[in-house]
Amino acid sequence: MRSESVRAWAEDWRGRFVDTLPTILFFIALFWIVHLAFGSNYLLAVSPYTSLFQARLRKYNPPGQYARFVLVSALALVAARVAVIGVVPCIAVNLLMPFLLVFMRSSQLNPRRYFPYTMLFCFLELRPETLVDTFATQALVLATCCVTLIVTLAVAGRLQHHAQRARTRLHELVGRLADDLSQASKGGVGPNLSSELLRLRRDFARMAYTAREDSSAPVRVQNLLDMFATLAQRTAYLAGNFDWDASHQEDHARALSELGRLTHDLNAALEGDISARCHRLIPRAQELLDGTSIAEDRFRIFYQSYLNLVLLILRTAPDPHQRPWRLSASDLARVTSFRKRLSLESFEMRFSIRCGAVLAVSCASNLLFPVDHLYWFALHAFLLLQPFPHESLHRMRTRMVGTVIGCLFVHGLALLNLGWVEVTILGMFLVGPMYATKPGSVPSAFFATAYAVSMASVSIDDRYATTMRIASLMLAIATVAIVNRLVCPTSERRLFVANFHQMIGMVGRYWRLIRLTLTHRVDTVVSSETLLHFQMLHTQATEFVESLDEAGEKDREIAELARYRDAADRALFCLWEIMCELEQLELLVRLHEVGDDERPLFERIIDLTEANCDPRRFGTGVDAAEEMLFELEEPDLRYVLEQYVDRAGELRLAIDDARGALVQRPTYVEEIRP
Repeated sequence: MRSESVRAWAEDWRGRFVDTLPTILFFIALFWIVHLAFGSNYLLAVSPYTSLFQARLRKYNPPGQYARFVLVSALALVAARVAVIGVVPCIAVNLLMPFLLVFMRSSQLNPRRYFPYTMLFCFLELRPETLVDTFATQALVLATCCVTLIVTLAVAGRLQHHAQRARTRLHELVGRLADDLSQASKGGVGPNLSSELLRLRRDFARMAYTAREDSSAPVRVQNLLDMFATLAQRTAYLAGNFDWDASHQEDHARALSELGRLTHDLNAALEGDISARCHRLIPRAQELLDGTSIAEDRFRIFYQSYLNLVLLILRTAPDPHQRPWRLSASDLARVTSFRKRLSLESFEMRFSIRCGAVLAVSCASNLLFPVDHLYWFALHAFLLLQPFPHESLHRMRTRMVGTVIGCLFVHGLALLNLGWVEVTILGMFLVGPMYATKPGSVPSAFFATAYAVSMASVSIDDRYATTMRIASLMLAIATVAIVNRLVCPTSERRLFVANFHQMIGMVGRYWRLIRLTLTHRVDTVVSSETLLHFQMLHTQATEFVESLDEAGEKDREIAELARYRDAADRALFCLWEIMCELEQLELLVRLHEVGDDERPLFERIIDLTEANCDPRRFGTGVDAAEEMLFELEEPDLRYVLEQYVDRAGELRLAIDDARGALVQRPTYVEEIRP
């Protein structure tokens, strides 16, 4: 048994080493380029660019991404130069830059996007004398690093065909979608298929969201991912409340079989000669839409909305300019409003402030006290600070253990009296496991310490180096712990409540989008981006609720919410259903299902719903809304609105049952108490 465990561990480590081998080779190559061309004083820039290389290696990198490397590097260099002028500019710049590099780039759904560029800005400050005395040389170092990074990524992209990876993954997911529809036509939607449809919706949403957030796919593929993510969202409606009794079973089976075959053919049409294949499918999809004869209201709306989006995909995919999916300035602002909030309640803002506080304290200390290698304090503090405080706590423990072991290793190494060449060669061997081990683990901290301290021991006494490494780490742990506890703390309960508030706020903004659709053409990408962000938030909130039982026993801070898990479950289900109805409603409005004579009444309904899109009022006004619905003549429009009103009432009951635990944020005192 033990030998099997050792073998499994060895195979796992070997796999990670092979996977990170390009990153290791890039670090070594860039290390020697900088060292031989500029000297050892400029080696701190190597790690941030290696992180950039690691982050972008397996992603599609458009020309704009290469330009971003240069522009953001220049911004980091100029900001670091201003920061080392004096203590006051240092504090001011270190409070400002996290807003640009953390708030604008990271999100609670993709929290580590800030890391490489913020790491570069932080590391540039670690040697103030280098920036002051040889600024032009430092600029040339960054230019060299950027050129090396761009050339390496461009070559890797060509060799590994990164531009095709997203499309290949897209075809896999569309194939799953077609198979699921075919399976549903044969046996209905049972529990297993229902779970698969929900998993498929999450997979599509995660892939589409990541592609847009990280620019990891060509624009045309991003657009296809957005549209198919919406299609998967609509297909996930099949997991909801449909009438599957015998009177409708034949209609449902026939319709699902048609959609399954059409989706298979659509998947094939998106390969090879896209234009000809897509145009041949358009008449077939239009014929199915025009010939709709399904009695059950909810299934008919699903069927028609599915076909309408398939038609949009068929018409858009062959267009080389993708005109329907180009965002105007106003549309871009609407999309951004769903992702970034200039509020102290937002995750991004709170983490930006904590990051700024840690950088300001550590970098100002490094500037004030000219102690050799005190910059390890700022380095440790930056690496210990993580988007979520529990991650920081974990790293404090692992980094302390790994650092102590690493210092003991270097102290033993000093007994061998190795020269510069031997120490440098050893350092190159330590780079491999440093990148191959899991970030934040004890082995990772050990290899990082062994590499850094052994290289430093060439120029300073090894006892001083090890003492300074441990002392700076202890100072960093104290700083990060105090900041995480006292400065804009972000607990798991606060994050859940913030997600809940944000999802209800998105319901209100979606109503405004529907109002705009009454009079203006709103590109589908706007509603698609909204749905993607909502789905990602909903998934995160659901995962938290599912973990409440276990976490509630260990964490007093969320124990109160754990008592109301059933209410939280019902609330999240209702929110998902509400967003489903809104997406259907927006499509009906876009298809001009709201006549001119019904528009005033429909706008009054929107006014009422918007007025109650607040967590403390949500679901009130249901009686008034029901009275208005009776006056609507369009059956599909009335049906979708009735479903929305019913779900809004159920959500109100769930919020009331939770006695405020879902909507009341923990107080500052509650979050900072031990």
